[in-house]
Amino acid sequence: MKAAVSEFDGKEFFMTVEANFIRLEESDINEQFLHIADKVIIPGDRIDLIGKEDRKARSIQLHEGNFLEYKGTYTGDDHTLAVFAVNGSVTDNLYETFYYLDHKQLFILTNYGQSGTDIQANEIKILEDEQK
Repeated sequence: MKAAVSEFDGKEFFMTVEANFIRLEESDINEQFLHIADKVIIPGDRIDLIGKEDRKARSIQLHEGNFLEYKGTYTGDDHTLAVFAVNGSVTDNLYETFYYLDHKQLFILTNYGQSGTDIQANEIKILEDEQK
């Protein structure tokens, strides 16, 4: 993985072209509910859309069959990260993260930390919702 490496509250923080990752131990993650868009997600929820469907800019939309599994949050001195496992798995303790600004807005440092993208959380699609 090509990435710029930084630090978030003493933890290794990685910025790729369009994603952020942090190296955490499971015990570092606060398993708590999180309000995004019009829903409250809980650890274990599998998500494949945050934002608006078919709107690449300012949305997170995964390809069919892929998902982010919400694990909880990690809070540093100034910011909170929403922490996810890609397709439910974690390699080398690396979790995908988004800065949690509020229930309607997330943020990603992009372009190896040279710029950023705000995610407009207008809606969220939880895969379990479709099975009910």
